[in-house]
Amino acid sequence: MRDRVFRDPVHGLIEFRGEDAPLQAVLETRPLQRLRRIHQDGFAWLVYPGAEHSRFGHALGAFHIAQRVTRQLGRELEPALARHVKLAALLHDVGHGPFSHAWEHGMGGSSHEEWGARIVAEDPELAAALEAIEPGLPATLQSFWDKSYRPSFARKLVSSQLDVDRLDYLLRDGHYSGAGYATFDLDWILHALTVERVHEGDDGLDLVVDYRRGMYAVEQYLFARSYMYAQVYHHKTVRSAEHLFIKVLGRFAELCRAGTPPPGLEPAARMVRGERISVADHLWLDDVAVTTALDRWAGRGPDGDDGASGDPVLRDLAGRLVRRRLFKVIDLGDEPDVAERVAPAMAELARSRFGDHGAYYYEIDEASQIGYAADHADELHVIGHPRHGVVTLGQLMRELPIGRPISRVRLMCAPEIVDQARPIAARALAS
Repeated sequence: MRDRVFRDPVHGLIEFRGEDAPLQAVLETRPLQRLRRIHQDGFAWLVYPGAEHSRFGHALGAFHIAQRVTRQLGRELEPALARHVKLAALLHDVGHGPFSHAWEHGMGGSSHEEWGARIVAEDPELAAALEAIEPGLPATLQSFWDKSYRPSFARKLVSSQLDVDRLDYLLRDGHYSGAGYATFDLDWILHALTVERVHEGDDGLDLVVDYRRGMYAVEQYLFARSYMYAQVYHHKTVRSAEHLFIKVLGRFAELCRAGTPPPGLEPAARMVRGERISVADHLWLDDVAVTTALDRWAGRGPDGDDGASGDPVLRDLAGRLVRRRLFKVIDLGDEPDVAERVAPAMAELARSRFGDHGAYYYEIDEASQIGYAADHADELHVIGHPRHGVVTLGQLMRELPIGRPISRVRLMCAPEIVDQARPIAARALAS
């Protein structure tokens, strides 16, 4: 198979050469090409015009970092193990739905990890490409998603709090958004990663960070992650657009369950009715398909109102989203209790203006600015600490300002009621 090279603005050249040349067979399959039609950052492009990048580019970037880290670990990874890590990195986002996490929140059902496991096994084109690379490879890659892959340190390279996914998306999202917060020393982090035996048992080897080599670089990465959540992922306008999109999906689901499904997203209509849809149907659902449906519901067809939704609420909500007439945002600080204090009065205000459909026109957003949050399965260890010797990364993070999630509470509502909402918010903050 010929070598293949991509020119990437974040990492330079991303290469499928030598032992990695056969892995490019998965690139032309439908599941991978579909990622070109899904924005990496959901609705961030409504705020940051450059953030139009796709999950396909991110998949290549995660693969590239996986190449680098497997070379760095060298003798610790047998060739088959390194191949599994690189392919798992390349395919880690293959299950994402349209507009990524907002779609999962609005539609429910299977997570993108569960869809990824199904896709590598059930999509005939991708499964055949993987089987040609290595017999049984689809089942092997499924174990990355359900966290049963062994040795666990190899899985942590793909899914943990310091993995190839996060290392790429922070650099990539910072580049395309233009935000200067996502700067960290990737080279030194990779230099600091190693594999050591830190606990007993057959799987005692674990992925660790050498404190003396790279702890400051890791802290820089975690601060970058915290800043990107605060300034990009949880930007007030980005969150406003996401919540309006979720409201659209909520109204769509309500109509589907009532037996009057809006046209344009038939597989999604079956999903909300509790039916199991095929992998082929899931792969059809991408940003382009959903945007086309939104335009249709909003009455933006080639003949004006032709094809518009017959439901006035769905038409109105979809129209607001596609015309960027988003919910206005009122900051409520960082105390979660304020949400309970403001909710009853906001429900009454929205009902007085929008009738029985008032709940579609406001939202109380509670977002956590995440620096570091790992469960036991994803935790990493740090070796060579001057006081503790071996310690978990989570324990060290608790000593830093980013070691705990920082809550942000915001009231979001339709522009028509924002003036009446401000005194409600003020009273809730004062009480």
